[in-house]
Amino acid sequence: MAISRHRNEASLRNYNTRPSSEQLWACSDILSCVLNGRPSQPSSSDAATSSENPHAAYNGKHYKQLHGTAMGSPVSVVIAEIVMQNIEERALSTCRQTIPLWLRYVDDTFTAVRHDEIDAFHNHLNEQNTDIQFTREVEENGKLPFLDCLVSHNDNSLRTTVYRKPTHTDRLLDESSYNPTSHKATTIRTLTRRAQLVCDSTNSLSDENKYLHRVFTKNNYNNDFIRRNTHRPTTTTETNDTATPTTTATIPYIKGMSENISRILLPFNIRVAHKPITTLRQLLTNVKDKDEPRNRQGTIYKINCSDCQASYIGETGRNLTTRLTEHRRATRKGDVSNHIAEHHRLTNHNIDWDSAQCLTYSTDYFQRLTLESWFTNLEQTPLNRCQQLPAPYKRLIHDINITNDRKRTT
Repeated sequence: MAISRHRNEASLRNYNTRPSSEQLWACSDILSCVLNGRPSQPSSSDAATSSENPHAAYNGKHYKQLHGTAMGSPVSVVIAEIVMQNIEERALSTCRQTIPLWLRYVDDTFTAVRHDEIDAFHNHLNEQNTDIQFTREVEENGKLPFLDCLVSHNDNSLRTTVYRKPTHTDRLLDESSYNPTSHKATTIRTLTRRAQLVCDSTNSLSDENKYLHRVFTKNNYNNDFIRRNTHRPTTTTETNDTATPTTTATIPYIKGMSENISRILLPFNIRVAHKPITTLRQLLTNVKDKDEPRNRQGTIYKINCSDCQASYIGETGRNLTTRLTEHRRATRKGDVSNHIAEHHRLTNHNIDWDSAQCLTYSTDYFQRLTLESWFTNLEQTPLNRCQQLPAPYKRLIHDINITNDRKRTT
């Protein structure tokens, strides 16, 4: 919580952590108000449900989260906002102080109270929930940051400009980086648009634009590119509601090829979003234990025959260990609907279960079907049947098979 003195009042900025047992009670109150017009009383079933905390695996051990909801879960954002609304409504309705201003975005709050009531109000906020403790930050030189705005007061008026943390390094997406030009242009447009929205005076906007130009130049953007992509306010125009809806396709970015794909799909009203193939997060972050290949969910796998060139390509949304158990059982029983079992029954060949391998992984069912077809068409003697591949894929398969044949003959 930050404190900014302004006459006989103070501005406060608050930070908090997420709660525990109060989550479902707050959700129950809101749902009851919507459905019945009045809040409900917490029940033992609510408390029991809220204690069902998520689990995680790390370094070969299992851990139980004691407080809050699962990190990264879509429901966590909703529950956190509901709980914060519940706490702030209760705190503001029961405090003895007069609160002329209370602004909040997620867990960052900008508040005004009388200077001699700061400590009392701070303590009152922290009494609402033991798992949510507010901290405070003191204003310096009449300035107080709130989100990406630096709020300053002078002569009973508030002024705003862009705020940057002391650790800010001016490092942006470099012009030479392996990213689509649209991403680089968006970097410039976003920062110049923020300056126009946050800076409330001509002088502060001019200073911010000069600063941004130096930063863009430092990141190797030329003046012409900066000029063409600087955001310029435009008047709102009426949209055509009868226009054909735009479909978005997300594809990995490959320089030269991705731009051509975007141009080809544009006449069909398909917008292409480019996704970097490799990110720093993928290279540097490893927060979860990796599953053993055979225990990983969603796999395309290969099983070879020990006595001939036949092989079986399959896909499963489960793990390979489970699927191998099913194939073994089907082979023992002579299940005619199982291609591996049928091959064993007709030829009396042995199946090389130990060399079964995972070829690749996907949690998407339709992707697995396509990948299964792809790997099946690469095999000389596949045992399984699969869906037909589109013509362009068949051409690639043909070229790959020719290359492999040449390697085998040399």
